[in-house]
Amino acid sequence: MDLSSFYKCLSDPTRLRIVNLLLKGPLCVCQIQEILQEAQVKTSKHLGYMKSRELLIVKRKANWNFYEFAPSLHPIALSSLQAIETYAVDDAVLTVDLNRLQDSLTNDCC
Repeated sequence: MDLSSFYKCLSDPTRLRIVNLLLKGPLCVCQIQEILQEAQVKTSKHLGYMKSRELLIVKRKANWNFYEFAPSLHPIALSSLQAIETYAVDDAVLTVDLNRLQDSLTNDCC
């Protein structure tokens, strides 16, 4: 993925929220949808967009698709993604998402 495509991928607020969640580890679509409080179609569309640009990979386990960052990501791209964690501390929406993620991890979704 070229640099322009990488940052374009992150330019959407929903995709940025998804990235922030996936920095904590792989998640299934239902977990991401629940945390974002978005429709499954919208969530899947954004995940598909990021997958098609090789930012994410999907691993199927039983009936669920789990998304995580592609291992082939350039180290500089990964550093850029990790910088989002620092920013998330000061962003109300990203903080709420992370709190919902913690709640989600205590429930056995998948």
